[in-house]
Amino acid sequence: MKKILCTILAGAMAASLLTGCGGSSSSSNSGGSSTAAAAGAGDSAAPAEGEQVINIGLNTDLTSLDPHNHNDTASAYATRHIYSNLVRLDENNEFVGDLADSWEYADDVTVNFTLKEGVKFHDGSVLTAEDVKYSLETQKDSPKVGHLVSMIDSVEVTDDTHFTIHLNTPSNALISSLNHSGCAILSKAHVEKLLAEGKKIEDEPMGTGPYKFDSWTPGASFSLVKNPDYFNPERSAQNDKLVFKVIPEDSARTIALENGELDMMISVPTTDAGRIRDNSNLALDEYVSTHVEYFCANHTKAPFDDLRVRQAMNYAINKSDIVIASINNEGKPFDNYIGEAAIGYYDTVTKYEYNPEKAKELLAEAGYADGFTFTCYVANSTTRSTSATVIQANLAELGITMNIEQMEASTFYEKTGNGEHDACLAGWVANAEPDNTYRPLFTSASAGAGGNRSFYKNPEVDALVDDAAVNRDKAAVQKDYETVLKTVSDDAVWVPLYSPTGMIARQANLQGVVPSPIQMHDFYSIHY
Repeated sequence: MKKILCTILAGAMAASLLTGCGGSSSSSNSGGSSTAAAAGAGDSAAPAEGEQVINIGLNTDLTSLDPHNHNDTASAYATRHIYSNLVRLDENNEFVGDLADSWEYADDVTVNFTLKEGVKFHDGSVLTAEDVKYSLETQKDSPKVGHLVSMIDSVEVTDDTHFTIHLNTPSNALISSLNHSGCAILSKAHVEKLLAEGKKIEDEPMGTGPYKFDSWTPGASFSLVKNPDYFNPERSAQNDKLVFKVIPEDSARTIALENGELDMMISVPTTDAGRIRDNSNLALDEYVSTHVEYFCANHTKAPFDDLRVRQAMNYAINKSDIVIASINNEGKPFDNYIGEAAIGYYDTVTKYEYNPEKAKELLAEAGYADGFTFTCYVANSTTRSTSATVIQANLAELGITMNIEQMEASTFYEKTGNGEHDACLAGWVANAEPDNTYRPLFTSASAGAGGNRSFYKNPEVDALVDDAAVNRDKAAVQKDYETVLKTVSDDAVWVPLYSPTGMIARQANLQGVVPSPIQMHDFYSIHY
């Protein structure tokens, strides 16, 4: 194992050394060229003189420009800026009105909302309560984000700026769910027009956000341009255009930052963190993230339908080796199922220490003393492919053969959502509401595309999550979530691997970068 780990580390170090020849970073906005337009979007014009174009590096592409058809971070970087929500989470972690001017609970299941007046969609049409009703009720049918509004029974429109949300049960999660990117408000007229023409929302995304959709070249880049008519002047864009460049290879992203092709890099290669810190032209903003990486077995497929096998996997995988090889110690091994900085985190989980002998005993009890063979799906990611290689080596010592199959992110989400995988490597960034972590990841109703890619089903956990969502007793809610964590860890639903340190790298003179622990970074404030 030491030899294997050293080989992996040597390769990573060699790659890091080879990339050290990149040019020094630019001291001003690079103003890089815009991307080719997506089908139907029109040609993307070159930046005008004096226009601030912010180039942002990502390691993965978005999967959809329809906020109701995705639940991944990269897609949310686009849709959260194209669309607006009824509420948003401010810098003090408090929920404030976004499209909503105010709201009031008439009782536990009735919430009256007032919209801000005169808010315009990008096509100039005015937002009304009918758009809200259409958006929320359409969202309920989404397998990706429908769980966020499962507590909504109906939306009753009073007039253009007043509506009432009727709940089917009291809910502690309603307001925070409305902040989620999946609860973006669409234009009813625009969507109905697209559908009548045989198109999808992704073909012509249009909202009320601080940016308008500009272009998307799948696998390469996507871009947004400033909305000059944005309704909130305090949060209007301080730059003219955002270009998100998809650069899967870690060292290539770092070189692009060093030579000024990128102004900012969200997916910071941990092997390059030290050299970014040492570069006076660059800055590294570090923060505590709610991000957790994990190995996820499909409980519907043998041998992972056996608890003893899943427990053996927890004992068999050396998390410390993964932290060293995959993220260069820029994080820590993790035993929990929700990030330490997240609301709803409690240290009540069962901890499985690295113990190959214990793993062998459990495998023998389950009838797999000679091991077994399975395939692990991994979305294209240098970090996760390295993690998979370490896990593969760990399991090989127990006679287990793990085949690794890498694929594009969109294919990964589709296949794992359909349950085609034996196992996969994935990650989760908890947001402001615990229900939006526990419900998609561990409840029976969310099995598959809803987020529960382990296809774990436990009526006790379902009941606890449901109670935590409606119970007004805070102590009881805490007890519910503590019990959920203890139960899913006892059931070895995953193998939690590690929690990485949050990092954003940028040109040193780029201003207005405000990291978000839940990785829902806002880009409107970024400028030179």
